[in-house]
Amino acid sequence: MPIYHNRPRADAYGYCVGMLMLDVRQPFVPGDVGNATSYDYPVLFQTVPGAEPPRVMRGDPELNDAVVEAARELEAQGVKGIGSDCGFFVTFQDLVRESVDIPVFMSSLLELPLISSFLGKDKAIGVLTANSAALGNQVLELSGIEPGRELVVRGMQDNQHWYAAFKVPAEKVDTDIIEREMVNTALEMKESSPHIGAFLLECSIMPPYAKAVQEATGTPVYDFMSIINYFQRGTHQQPYQGYY
Repeated sequence: MPIYHNRPRADAYGYCVGMLMLDVRQPFVPGDVGNATSYDYPVLFQTVPGAEPPRVMRGDPELNDAVVEAARELEAQGVKGIGSDCGFFVTFQDLVRESVDIPVFMSSLLELPLISSFLGKDKAIGVLTANSAALGNQVLELSGIEPGRELVVRGMQDNQHWYAAFKVPAEKVDTDIIEREMVNTALEMKESSPHIGAFLLECSIMPPYAKAVQEATGTPVYDFMSIINYFQRGTHQQPYQGYY
């Protein structure tokens, strides 16, 4: 048996990923980053006090200390990497990355450079976001996306049920209606920009609807779970068995 060492601040052991969470209460459905059953491995959740969505969306520097403290707490608990449940946490990516000694992937937007490398120069990436008014050029630039890549950005804020359920957190969420709103929005994007070669779903509550968007548009779809699972695979490689 291997030798194991004590972690003085750890309450439990075996967590793979630590997730920094918005300070908000709403239903986290299966597939959502905030639902533990979305994962095939142990995940530890840590709320950042005061991190309400509007403050995170604008990258409020007064949150810096709280974000770093929460990240360091996750590190002390023994997680192997740190993600988050909001794509706009990208504004804190560099701060957290330099404050801990483990990998940090705070936003699904970090996938944009990788997705871009998949596509020909004439293709665009469709970015479906919670609020397009908040997703300005500065936020997109923080992802590291190459300057010449066309991005087609569309927000969900004008969809009635989305706005009611998530802009003002609700007691319940009708996932069938949310799915229809997301699919319709993606189809509108594809119709107006048929050269979209892939979609990125920015928001952490969007992964439950990724399959429906992919099937409706016939286009590859990436989301928050994509980047989290990508990290996890790198820390938990499995041996191959087969025949030769």
